[in-house]
Amino acid sequence: MPLRFACPAPLLARGITLHEERVADLPALRALFRHQRWAEFAMLPWDDAAKAALLDQQFDAQRRHYASAHPQVLFLVLMHQEQTAGRLYLGRSEAGDLGLLDILLSPQYRGQGLGTALIGALQDQAAMDGRRVLLEVGKGNPAAGLYRRLGFCPLADTGIGWHMAWAAASTLLSGVHAAP
Repeated sequence: MPLRFACPAPLLARGITLHEERVADLPALRALFRHQRWAEFAMLPWDDAAKAALLDQQFDAQRRHYASAHPQVLFLVLMHQEQTAGRLYLGRSEAGDLGLLDILLSPQYRGQGLGTALIGALQDQAAMDGRRVLLEVGKGNPAAGLYRRLGFCPLADTGIGWHMAWAAASTLLSGVHAAP
């Protein structure tokens, strides 16, 4: 079954749309990635052009990794009034579980419930399919608190982050994926 995901109705009502990533989206997505990760590289004794080039390489490597590590991957772009609002990268594991590979919102779109709505829709889709939602999050990432509030539980501590999972009660009660 192909991996599909539709923009939740409450976001559509707010003018947010989703489409599969296209080549034309890559410059805006690279800029968003650079903005998100810039502080991590600020102390490097390099000029800004070298830092930007390294971040662009990391952006490309991350996309290649997601595509090679998951049997199915879906790279989605969030748009609002023709402006890139963020990205949502989803995958499906060999076992059929859904993976929240990455969610990244432009700063002006954070704190408005977009991430919560997208994750909630992903949880609804997983519950209908009797599957879990899996993700990885860094220990310093503020999103870890959001994931916990949305019912994700740690499966493993990697030292720098956590592997987390969410499953609907009906999925757990049926014995499907009851153990990691």
